[in-house]
This record gives sequence, structure tokens and C-alpha cells, in this order.
Amino acid sequence: MIEIILLFSSVLFIFALKLFGRPSTAHRANTFAILAMGLAVFSAFNFDFSKYDSVFYITIFVSGLLGVVISKRVQMTQMPELVGLFNGFGGGASGAIAYVELSKSTLPLSDYFVAIFSMAIGMFTFSGSVVAVLKLRGKLNANYSTIATIFTAFLPPLLLLPGIWDSLFLERWGISILTLEYFILLSLIGGIVRVAVIGGADMPVVIAFLNSLSGIAAMSAGFIVNSIILIIAGALVGASGIILTLLMCSAMNRTILQVLKGGFGSTKVNNEYEKDPISTSPEDVAIQLSYAESVVIVPGYGMAVAQAQAAVKELTNTLKDKDIDVKFAIHPVAGRMPGHMNVLLAEVDIDYDDMYTLEEINREFSSIDVVIVLGANDVVNPLARTDETSPIYGMPILDVDLAKQVIIVKRSMSPGYAGIANPLFINDNSKMLFADAKEGLEKIVKSFELV
Repeated sequence: MIEIILLFSSVLFIFALKLFGRPSTAHRANTFAILAMGLAVFSAFNFDFSKYDSVFYITIFVSGLLGVVISKRVQMTQMPELVGLFNGFGGGASGAIAYVELSKSTLPLSDYFVAIFSMAIGMFTFSGSVVAVLKLRGKLNANYSTIATIFTAFLPPLLLLPGIWDSLFLERWGISILTLEYFILLSLIGGIVRVAVIGGADMPVVIAFLNSLSGIAAMSAGFIVNSIILIIAGALVGASGIILTLLMCSAMNRTILQVLKGGFGSTKVNNEYEKDPISTSPEDVAIQLSYAESVVIVPGYGMAVAQAQAAVKELTNTLKDKDIDVKFAIHPVAGRMPGHMNVLLAEVDIDYDDMYTLEEINREFSSIDVVIVLGANDVVNPLARTDETSPIYGMPILDVDLAKQVIIVKRSMSPGYAGIANPLFINDNSKMLFADAKEGLEKIVKSFELV
């Protein structure tokens, strides 16, 4: 019966992963994934509920209740940080499993190295994810590249020396607890230092990479405790995470090694312009939109910070009521995690069919009447196509500068994570509406009453 439950759980996990591929089926996928995880947890009891004391069940109840409370209270703009924490706790849990099994000194000799690997990767993921969350929240912006370079250079021998020592006497004495704690400390420090040097612009890629590592750690832990479902679930997370990481690297025209090396966004800021931008007002924007037949909205992190998705929905409804065609152009790395913009727009019931990927929308920009850019910067910077010295050169961007008119809603002329000026701001077909995204859009909608 347990094997049947595990088989059903595994099929649900795989089917859920397939349904996550489309926004329209993602909600159903979440339901299947929850059911699969519930069955997986149930199978761990092996129909013997009496062998656990009350503290165990209280812990499960409190943990489950905490998960419900957090999911209800978290804002959509905080979702990247929550995902980062999930990655960290998943990796930490796998590392803890490996530590417990290693400390028993009852593992077969062949499993010791798998357990050490799982423990090291799990603890690395935990500390790295905590740092990623701090960087996403703007609490950690320092550059520790020198320290990271030194630590990375000495990390292999630091990890190998105690391992070699214990391997010589493994069969006689087993691995020492002191050595386990040494590995844990090095892994924790490694995660902190490695992620700390990576720029904020690369955090979406780092989150996906850490997600993959948490799956690999879980899969390794599954081999140690002979859990088929842990192996399958870990393999799914590990494989999908690394695929997503590589896809996002491709979207930024970078390699995973360049991302892990760090430094993107830490270059000297160059935000000088040869002329002043053309400013506009909400009233002028409303007039301009009234004469348009087609409008494309480009959401960026500025929309997320301002929590302007409801205002975006209101503007969309207003434009559609005037028979104006409205589309949304979503860059793969817009926001702070994959799909961040899609989630925010879906929250206010923006039609999935109105959301277009970079490849789908780029060929249409030359025929678009008005493009509204909401807080996006590097993903619409034309220097990615023209300036070979630019840190974003070669990165696929949304070609909004080819549209007939561009309205950039932004609080200031401040640069994006790459730290460079954006010539789109001073283009002849561009106008700047200096405002918070939510406030600016609300004023535009109100101005339609006067048009």
C-alpha cells in the first residue's frame, strides 16, 4: 500500500510540474503538488502512528499552521524573498538529515561520501539563500569580491583535508563529529561569501540556482535514508531548477559561471546624459493614449515596489473600454524572480492571453502606437544592442525604442542594476512621467475623465 501511495505521489509531482508550464494551468498544478506532498508525508509514517510522541505531532501542527499564516500575510512583491527562504529551509533540512545519519556511524562506507555531499550542499544552500533574501530586501549591498576570491581558492583543500584524514580511518573509527561540524561551518561560510559577491541584478538567477541545489541536496538525502519519493522529488526540483537557471542566463546573454563570478551591477555608476529628457504630465499621457489604437505595457520592478498592479488593471480596463488594443510585454528577468511580473499581473486578473514574451512581442513594437514602461530599466536599454563596452551588451531586450511613442513612468533618472545610463530616456520619441508607478497610473486614469 505504501508503494502504491508513493507511486501516486510521484505521478502527481511530475504531472504538476508539467502543468506549471502555463499560467492558465498553474493553479491546478499547485493543487496537485500540495496533494502529492501530503501523500509523501503520510507515507513516511508507514501506517505506524504510535511510535511518535506528542511533541512530534505538535511540531507538525505548528509548522503547518505557520506555513498557512505566512502564505496569507505575504505580499506578492515579497514572493521572491519567500521562495528564497523556502530554498534555504529545504537545503537546510536535507543537510540536517545527512548530519543525523552521519553522526549515527551506522552508514555503509559507500554512503559516507554521498551523505557528506548532501550535508555540504544543503548547508551551502541554506546560508546562501539567507544572504540572497537579505540582498533582495536591500539589507546587504556590500561587495566582498576579494574575500570571496581568497576563500574560493582555499575552499577545495579546506574541504579535502579532513575528508582525507577521516577516510583513512573510516572503517576503524567512523567519521568524527568534529569533522562533520567542520564541514558544516565551511559550507555555511561558503554559501554566505559566494552569494554575497553576486550583484542584485543576478538574484533571479541565483534564486533559481539555489532552488536547484536544494533539490540536489534532497535527492542525495533520499539515497541515504532509502526514500524513493525524496529521490524523485529532489531530482525534479534539481533538474527543473538548473534548466530554469540556464534559460535565465541565456535571457541575459551570460553564462552560469559569469553569474557566479559576481560583479554584475557593481561597476562604476555612469548615469550622465547629453541632454535633458522630455517631461510629460498625466493629462498629456491620457490625451496621447486616447488617440492610440495599440498600447503595450512593460512592467518592471518599479511596478512591484509601488504595488501598482491594481492601477495597471484599472488603466487596462479604461483603454479597452475605448476599444484600444492592450498587450503586456514580459521580459524573462524582469523583477526579482522568474515569473514575478506574471504573478503580479495575474493577481489582479489580467488576462493570460494579453501577456507576451520577449520573442513574441519584439517583432510588433515598430507598429505599436504607445509603449508604457513601468519602472523597467536595463531590460529596455538600447545599449544592449549597440555598445560593446556596456555590461549588458548582447542581452536580449524589449525593443520598445522602435515604437512610435514611449512613456516611461519612473520616479527619477536613476540607473538600473547595471549602473549605466539608458539612452531610451532621452530619445526623441520618449517622454518621462516622473512619478511613483501607482500614483502616476492613477492620475492618468483620472485624467481620462477630462479628455
